[in-house]
Amino acid sequence: MSTKRKTIWEAEPHTIAKIAMLRAYLFQWFTILGTSSWFRGKDLWYIDGFAGPGEYVNHSVGSPIAALDAAAEAIRKSGNRWGAGDVYCFFIEEGKPIYEHLVGKLAQHTGHPRVHCTSQNGTFVDGLAYLRALDQNPFAANSPLFAFIDPFGPTDLPFSEVRDLLSRPSCEVLVNLDSDGVSRIHSAGESAAHRKHLDALFGDNSWEAELAAARTQSEAALRVLNLYKRKLRALPYIRYAFSFEMRKKSDVLDYHLVFASGHPLGLRKMKEVMKGIDETGAYCFSDAHVGQAKLFTFNDPSDAARAMGAHFARTVQTYEQVEAYALNESPFANPKSMLKVLEKQGQISVDCTGRTRRKWSYPDELHEVIRIRF
Repeated sequence: MSTKRKTIWEAEPHTIAKIAMLRAYLFQWFTILGTSSWFRGKDLWYIDGFAGPGEYVNHSVGSPIAALDAAAEAIRKSGNRWGAGDVYCFFIEEGKPIYEHLVGKLAQHTGHPRVHCTSQNGTFVDGLAYLRALDQNPFAANSPLFAFIDPFGPTDLPFSEVRDLLSRPSCEVLVNLDSDGVSRIHSAGESAAHRKHLDALFGDNSWEAELAAARTQSEAALRVLNLYKRKLRALPYIRYAFSFEMRKKSDVLDYHLVFASGHPLGLRKMKEVMKGIDETGAYCFSDAHVGQAKLFTFNDPSDAARAMGAHFARTVQTYEQVEAYALNESPFANPKSMLKVLEKQGQISVDCTGRTRRKWSYPDELHEVIRIRF
């Protein structure tokens, strides 16, 4: 379901925030993988599935330029620590005038000799098919890959393609999931060809039972988000899926950015980036709040601790299990602050199988032996 757009348009504040988030994370991603011995000699790939024109009326940097700049900066700052091969960026854009504007923008951009870009005019699906057919592509070489999938609206995002992108190690995605738009397609029923679109989005008909239980539009949007994250976490190489909420000037939900990774470090770094956009810890950016003082702090773990205690009530968990919960379900990069709250309140007991542990501490060297009774 393509949406007709102008060749170049004005970016809303949350769009600019999204690009800043993408650039900041890509710099970390390129730097970490580019200097890791695991990926010595391996090329790194970035795919932009809905690239847009490369700039906006009020902002000169679209996602393609942000990616090229992040890669160039990572290589320059890494210096002789850079051990990976080159960086290859592949930009897909369906709208012909928009694509032509993007090509012109890329031609004007001063890049880095080790950062290469290719573009394709077509749909997301057709663009990936074109990439797979090239002699040099990330799939044949099993290269590390980051994909930014940012469609206009709730369709054109088949789960089969997302699943294929994530079907190899060292691949991550950041997806624009229009959860509110998906819930509205469901409400519209056959008049919106809901079965065709939702089957494609989720890869099966699991949405039927999930959305049948929703009582309100907002609850349906939340169920869409949670189901999508569960589908991602069920993939063989993916353990982590986390979302960031974007809101319009009216402070109503626009969409969720959903990040998926198989490595905890990836989500820790993404949370650092998200925290830089919204320090409240709610992981939400609202155009209605631009310029307003922040009313909450990111560092209070009380609410998150209560939720974690309720989630694990009357069970015994390893530190690794609690850490995975903290990454996927809380604002925090690890569970330590939440565990401290619960232990001080007497709601958990911590056993280290005979090892000495200072109360209210969870040192890294004890993580393998820690058992937590909720």
